[in-house]
Amino acid sequence: MNNVVWVSDQDASVLAALRPYRHLACQVHLYNTVLRHALNTDELAEAVPEVAETLLAVKALVRYLKQSGLASQLPTTVKQMAETRYNTVFLTLELIQSVHAELQELLQSRDESARLRNVSPDVLAFLVEFLRPFNDAQKELEGDKHPTLHLAVLWANKLKSHCQPDVADTPSQAVIRQRHLDWLTKTIEIQPLHKIAIFLWPKFNQLRMFTPAERTDIQQHVRILINRFRVGEVAAARWQEHTGQSDVSSAAAAGPAPKRRALEEVEKAWENVREESEDADEVQFYLSLNPTMEADGRDLLSWWKQHETTFPLLARLARMVFSVPASRSSSERAFSAAGRAIGERRTGLAPETVDAILFLHDAK
Repeated sequence: MNNVVWVSDQDASVLAALRPYRHLACQVHLYNTVLRHALNTDELAEAVPEVAETLLAVKALVRYLKQSGLASQLPTTVKQMAETRYNTVFLTLELIQSVHAELQELLQSRDESARLRNVSPDVLAFLVEFLRPFNDAQKELEGDKHPTLHLAVLWANKLKSHCQPDVADTPSQAVIRQRHLDWLTKTIEIQPLHKIAIFLWPKFNQLRMFTPAERTDIQQHVRILINRFRVGEVAAARWQEHTGQSDVSSAAAAGPAPKRRALEEVEKAWENVREESEDADEVQFYLSLNPTMEADGRDLLSWWKQHETTFPLLARLARMVFSVPASRSSSERAFSAAGRAIGERRTGLAPETVDAILFLHDAK
């Protein structure tokens, strides 16, 4: 259990239960926290009332559209804002902006144009564009097709940069940016494991987003971790030497020993080898090559699989690090889908059937 990293929200009871173990905060949950506080309408009503009015008016409008049945007359599905998933704020605002003309016409036909009166088109347009990067961050960080832990550093930097003051901002827009920047600074904390993950992304192994002192600390941390692998290998070798026994499970998995080739001894004598200094410091060797990523740079496990003979210890570390997700959203979706599949009238489903249903749901 000591090697397990738990990813969860910041609920006090959850943190108390996981205190004996290694824990990472779910990045998507942290960004939800940022947005929930930064877009608190009670506080916005004092600082930027026009923004608070627009948010409240949109929420009331969506509620009315759903209750009245008018939502079915719109070209797009209407979603209500939900505090538990704050990207729904962006999705709702984006929807209202995209169907604003249709809404005006629909409400005018019912003599209810007043329902759009407090929805400022300018405020709506700004909020949609301002919140879009937050939505993009959440979508990437909750992905389950490729590793995501290494993205935490880049998104934290991008969003903080996005929230910096802009000379073209109106006073209310400047307030919105500053509120989000303040909450990002308070809430988003980059942990050592996030830093190691970005180091193990070859495209960014120079760690230029950190100070020289931070780079040195990260590299040293990586050296300590891979040195533990060496210690374990030495201990296993000594055990085999003293007992004449090897790891039965690994031997069985390996299968029968391959036949010796005629030139095997000559090949071993002359084959390429790394210098001793490189073997002693695989981290420095990794940095000196300045490797680049193929494809889109996100399929990191494949890259490390291809280069594990060059960097055996770093590749082993990469497999461990990239098995940790940046967010718990993927598992939440799986549980939610299972809850919908196994309703009150479907409790007799066989486990294999549930697996098949969830597989098809995930493959959509």
